Amino acid sequence: MKTLFRISIYLLLLMPSVIRAETKEIPFTLDDRDRIIRTEQKVESVKTEMSVRFEAIDKRFDQLFSFLWAIIGIFTAMMISVFGFAFWDRNLSLAPIRKDNLKTLNALRDYAEHQPKLREILKNAGLL
Repeated sequence: MKTLFRISIYLLLLMPSVIRAETKEIPFTLDDRDRIIRTEQKVESVKTEMSVRFEAIDKRFDQLFSFLWAIIGIFTAMMISVFGFAFWDRNLSLAPIRKDNLKTLNALRDYAEHQPKLREILKNAGLL
């Protein structure tokens, strides 16, 4: 109990000095004002440097996007030409086979004029 009493007395004695320390005004000098001005100038210079860097990065991104569009265009042109060549080659390679099939069908039609059973088969197949 005595220790608690002593602690409370010490606190009561120290309280005015703590209160005075909080209410004490800090003088604002010309050096402080100059320091603030220099800090603001540094912040402005950093802002301008950052804006220059961001503009450089934006230009770089624009270059990358234009390069990507060029790559996409080249790839698209290559794919179109490959598919075009494949279809052209297929039609070119199938033309002789179609010609042979037409000759064979004409021969069967001629022969079907004399053979009634063959004529019936070709009619059912839709070739006459």
